[in-house]
Amino acid sequence: MNIERMRDALFSQDETCGFIERETAIHEFLLGNVPETQPKKYVSALEYVLSRLSCPVDPDDLIVGRMVLGEIPYEMEPVPGNGFSHVGNPFIPFDRCAGHMSLDFSELVKIGLSGIVRRIRENADTPEKEAFYECAVRSAEAVRAFSCRYAKAAEEAGKDRAAKALRRVPYEGAVDFFSALQSVWMMEMILSCVTGGRDFAYSRLDLALFPFYDPAPEKQADQLELLESFLLLTNTLGGLNSDLKNQMPVPCSAGNIYLMLGGTGAEKALKLSLLFLDAAEAVKLPQPVLAVRLSKTSDPVWRLRTAELTEELSGQMSFYNDDALIPNLRRLGFSEEHAVNYTMSGCNRAEFMGHRSSDHFHNCAKRFLNAFYDPEVTDFEGLLSAFKREMEAEAEEAPGSRLFDPAVNPRFFLESLLLRGCVESACDLENGGQFDESVDHHLMGLATAANSLAAVKKAVFTDHTLTLDEFRALTRSNFEADPGLGSLIRNRFPKFGNDDPEADECAADICGIIADAVSGMKKKTGRIHIPGLYSLWFHHDAGKRTGATPDGRLSGEPLSENQSPVYGTDREGITALLLSAGKLPLDKVGAAGFNVRLEKKIAPGLLDALTAAYFSMGGINLCVDVMDRATLVDAAAHPERYPTLCVRIVGYSEIFVRLPAYLQQEMIDRTEISV
Repeated sequence: MNIERMRDALFSQDETCGFIERETAIHEFLLGNVPETQPKKYVSALEYVLSRLSCPVDPDDLIVGRMVLGEIPYEMEPVPGNGFSHVGNPFIPFDRCAGHMSLDFSELVKIGLSGIVRRIRENADTPEKEAFYECAVRSAEAVRAFSCRYAKAAEEAGKDRAAKALRRVPYEGAVDFFSALQSVWMMEMILSCVTGGRDFAYSRLDLALFPFYDPAPEKQADQLELLESFLLLTNTLGGLNSDLKNQMPVPCSAGNIYLMLGGTGAEKALKLSLLFLDAAEAVKLPQPVLAVRLSKTSDPVWRLRTAELTEELSGQMSFYNDDALIPNLRRLGFSEEHAVNYTMSGCNRAEFMGHRSSDHFHNCAKRFLNAFYDPEVTDFEGLLSAFKREMEAEAEEAPGSRLFDPAVNPRFFLESLLLRGCVESACDLENGGQFDESVDHHLMGLATAANSLAAVKKAVFTDHTLTLDEFRALTRSNFEADPGLGSLIRNRFPKFGNDDPEADECAADICGIIADAVSGMKKKTGRIHIPGLYSLWFHHDAGKRTGATPDGRLSGEPLSENQSPVYGTDREGITALLLSAGKLPLDKVGAAGFNVRLEKKIAPGLLDALTAAYFSMGGINLCVDVMDRATLVDAAAHPERYPTLCVRIVGYSEIFVRLPAYLQQEMIDRTEISV
């Protein structure tokens, strides 16, 4: 296997192309006798499309399975999850994004699709469950037939090990490390590229594969090379172009696949977890996004290796704090088992291994503006109370995805076979089959709202520089009524991220209010509602629709990103930044994105100490990107010099020169910290 040749092929492929055979097969299927009910239509389409796909085998592939690229002549339409597909796509989900879930591959590699189907049969005690079972049988057989055709192609290409594995997996359980990886890849490729959906997270794959891992020293080189092949293939699912620019016309457009490694419960798999890191270091590509779990009891070798590699991989890796997240998720409603096996998918969707949540993005800064302009508000406590009412109303707008009565509207989706609860209940996820229905609430603009609250407190209630009505009028004017005062507020007033007691107290108030508003939804809906400090890139779009805010931000400017301070306002260094973040009531939060950019590498031991210090304060996430501003400025001006430069944007990594200009500028504007 030649890693450099495979990397070069990925970077040079024509990403205006898409999965032509898939689209042609869908087109032909829709011209035929299409069943009327969703389950039969879905399964019939799966059988038809899989039977029409060819089975390309690249000479460098060890693990095999690829989609054929070509120019798409068919009319395409957007599908949930920011992808594209043929008009009339038979695989499209209802009232939810395609993909975006944490798959449980442990049962797949242990007993295969056939074993999963047998378990469904054991639980199929109603006509609706019997119908679900029949769909599962047909789907498993369609995958089996496709895998057998791929086995023949692999044998013809001289890939005897792959051929032998594919005659068994993923229909039957795996027998060794190779067949386990091959099984996982075949299902990941089918779900992402055939049925279509982005962000089918690998979840805790080190745990799923551990029973097949051989710790013998003489086996390590082979297993490492297999993992390298697997990680390389992950980058074929949606191409290397940006999520927001020049997307491939494929159903899982620019997918971000999360791989959760290490942590509580995975101590026994330490050597395999480390081997995954070694493979990622060799491949050096944006996918999969590495989510690394740490705790106070983590092996020092794990801590130092992850610290070392997070700097080498330039934003591809993010740290998660088991000591905070496990109890947080328990308080929010996860069972002990599910909390211990927490994962992240879709950047910051708190889930567990074999789970899918629904999600919603909330503009907290706009809700703060509503409270600020409320004529009934006359004092500081009244402002906080009004904001609380606003956030409770905001949270009620996101009760979660609609579920369908299986007796009236039966559903079937292949991914349900890899979700906890659907097999046990013989019921599709859209019919309510999975365990612990949950909703992730992504709360945007924390720092914008916090800085605004601090500005109002200082100007109106502490210094008495302005009356509340005068501050409202100034803000409504987009600070044009007094540009000098607007500049003073923007540049000199207290700002979150500098260990400033006034600003940090306001940030804690804001965080507590929005988290409580979300978690309180459980009593109203019966579902678990998880507060998350995360924005994706919607803080730009939301900012365009949000007027000026009391912190000096002008109308239309972006809101603050994730949990981070407003860019450029955290000026006191890494210690002050982490101390500010540590004052937030993060014990109420189940997900967050906290990005920190260092200007240069530091000793792994120092980075580990910084992470440990922040996590000891209750921090739940930290992602360190090592990239100096000068390099980013030069890359924006001369992209041809930096074709492979990888950076962390909001909750995942992308190739910098393939980002749209506004996200490149955001990366440049992110505060550069010297340690």
